[in-house]
Amino acid sequence: MDTSTHITIGIGLAGLAHIDPVVASNPELAQAILFGTIIGSNAPDFDYAIKLLKGNGMYTEHHRGASHSIPALFIWTFFVSGVIFFCSRDVSFMHLLLWTFIAVVLHVGFDIMNAYGTQAGRPITKKWLSLNFIALFDPFIIIVHLIGFTLWLTGFPPGIVFFYGYILLAIYLINRYFVSIQNRKFFLNKTKKSGIFTIIPTIWLKKWNFVFETESTYQVGSIIGKNINWIHHFEKYNPNCEIIKASLTDKNVQHFLANSKHVHALYFPTSSGSEVRWIDLRFRHRDHYPYMAVVKLDQAKNILASYTGWVHHSRKLNEKLLPSDKRAMQL
Repeated sequence: MDTSTHITIGIGLAGLAHIDPVVASNPELAQAILFGTIIGSNAPDFDYAIKLLKGNGMYTEHHRGASHSIPALFIWTFFVSGVIFFCSRDVSFMHLLLWTFIAVVLHVGFDIMNAYGTQAGRPITKKWLSLNFIALFDPFIIIVHLIGFTLWLTGFPPGIVFFYGYILLAIYLINRYFVSIQNRKFFLNKTKKSGIFTIIPTIWLKKWNFVFETESTYQVGSIIGKNINWIHHFEKYNPNCEIIKASLTDKNVQHFLANSKHVHALYFPTSSGSEVRWIDLRFRHRDHYPYMAVVKLDQAKNILASYTGWVHHSRKLNEKLLPSDKRAMQL
């Protein structure tokens, strides 16, 4: 999920904690839990430090990796709780530990529910776990929390408010999960096609995107109600193409391919040589695929520049692909 959702859930959990009379009767403990749930709800994403220290490519490969693993659940919980407890020792450490742990676990749990997924099974398995039934940003989750915050501020008991709010969210999530399964069965039964099918959630319950991969093609589309809309058709790239093979030696491409799925490569000539784009077909925004790795090569197929990450505008991409000395001149 996105950062705003994790923060929102962290505050909601702090409200839910008031259902415990010990928390409700101790303002200092309630405040400590508030810090614990907000920070704990975001702690697994502290792997953002990789981007700051090692660059965007390394971050692309390792984000939602070890930081979301089974050992990390306990490491983040004890670290966050310990720091908060050190600053306010007159509170119940066990209560603080429990609610911080819930926040950390829910962060990883919600990340498993969307299309990007996590390596939450490490060290048992490095497989990316993704259930594909919630969008990276879900307005319904935010709306339920905003209603809860409003009731909390107007004097309603937050424990009761968020108890019922989270029951509603649980029903919503369970419903979404079964709708995703129904749409998967609907597609396979109607098309009678054999291949790899991945369903991708949108913010709408009745609209789901998909990628269908065969040995030679990728087909991208959407399921709206009981209608299957085919949007894009790609013939798979030639793995023996010299330009594409040259791009595979780039570190950013290697980072990108480490945790991407349904990846298509395309290339086109430029004034200096050629440009190769590796795109993850799961993440389509209208007719654009913003999650990609891009490599610029010269006429001799030497790498001039590369970038991996989310690219929503061509101008921004051109800036990221500038050599560092020219980029500095523009600042």
